[in-house]
Amino acid sequence: MNASTEYWKSFTYRDLSYVFKNLKTKRCMKFVFFLVCCVISVSMNAQMRKVVFICEHGAAKSVIAADYFNKQAKQRSIPFEAVCRATAPDSTLNSATRAGLKRDNIKPNLSPKKISPGDTVNAERIILFTPLPTDFRTAVKTEDWSTLKNIDVDYTRRRNAIIEQINMLLDELEKQ
Repeated sequence: MNASTEYWKSFTYRDLSYVFKNLKTKRCMKFVFFLVCCVISVSMNAQMRKVVFICEHGAAKSVIAADYFNKQAKQRSIPFEAVCRATAPDSTLNSATRAGLKRDNIKPNLSPKKISPGDTVNAERIILFTPLPTDFRTAVKTEDWSTLKNIDVDYTRRRNAIIEQINMLLDELEKQ
């Protein structure tokens, strides 16, 4: 055994107590704790990149896309997460979307939220099912999915069209 191993082996509760007693205040401990939390938060955010799906009401297309993107990214171990946002959010999800996701055993996002500049932090891509508001500026790459075949029909065909695009997007993101 080397000297450092011997030292740590003999380190006792009394030694630890001495270290904490000699910290000047609880404020110092709180500050250290805060710094550790910040480092953990930054490292987690740096690892998990984001895709933002935006539709007009945030009640159907973007919800389906974000939920299926997250499900498939997790299955494929791709370090991305998706969020859904709206340009003019409804108060609740579309009932057909809620029922369809429930049949698919997917718990949908709870309520539509309006897009904000903070939503694009760590975003790799913004997928649009509707145009962005004219006053919304971003440097993030955008893709227009508003013209997908079967996008404005029943839930099943809408879902299938979105999943097909998601698979292509995940293939592309996986190569990065």
